[in-house]
Amino acid sequence: MADPHIPADGLSRTALYTAWVRAAETDLFTDPLAGHLLRELGDHEGLASFVEQMRSSANGFATYHLVRTRYFDDRLGEAFAAGVRQVVTLAAGIDGRPARLPCPPGTRWFELDLPAMTEFKTALLARSGLRLSCDRAGVAADLTTDWANPLRQAGFTSSRPTAWLVEGVLMYLTPSQGDALLDAVTALSAPGSHLFLEHLQASMLGSRGSRVREGLKKQEVVFAAGRDDIADWLGAAGWRAEVHAGDDPAIGHGRSVAPVPAAWLASGRLAGGTAPGR
Repeated sequence: MADPHIPADGLSRTALYTAWVRAAETDLFTDPLAGHLLRELGDHEGLASFVEQMRSSANGFATYHLVRTRYFDDRLGEAFAAGVRQVVTLAAGIDGRPARLPCPPGTRWFELDLPAMTEFKTALLARSGLRLSCDRAGVAADLTTDWANPLRQAGFTSSRPTAWLVEGVLMYLTPSQGDALLDAVTALSAPGSHLFLEHLQASMLGSRGSRVREGLKKQEVVFAAGRDDIADWLGAAGWRAEVHAGDDPAIGHGRSVAPVPAAWLASGRLAGGTAPGR
């Protein structure tokens, strides 16, 4: 098949790597969209080189990504069971959840990413022939600028409880950009909304993460933030959160995750009104 015009920036390559990992999994979950993508790519040189770079930088990446995927799958299932019928994924990449999770009837799923990735993902879904289990909208937006208005224009309703998924993005935003993103999510959230996110442990910005950072730097990917106060950070914005280390056996489903890369996985719920801005 002709080159599917994959976005060439470094963060888009991390999305390709995640799809490569997910496509091979058959136990914790299955991801037919990732499988379709890899069949299209064949021996795409960009993917092959990035996969090798990730392998050499940290041998824990693959298993961690699988556990992370299942963790957020389970949390989204809990949100659906609680009656949530509106989902927003920020920096969605090539995530195949709208095609593989059993969404309840009436679910609307908004996937935000940069214009090039949004266009690529929408076309990929169309080519795959996969049947979506929800009403999906791809929203082209930059998370470092105004993304709330494009989301609203796509049909998002802030008066409805929402399940927010923020996976694989906060570590690439500066601390102030991360604060702004959390404030925006909170301002858009009705009581009963859920927030599921991943963040980097602060130690990954020091010597512990030097090998990983050097490997990612070769692909023009840079960690910009990490923090260890996730529960307090979310709590100050009005979210009651439960936080796990990425290698916590309690969320591993029997998989052993290497201690590097080190990340936090959090699940929060907004019980009352939104908290004041920072």
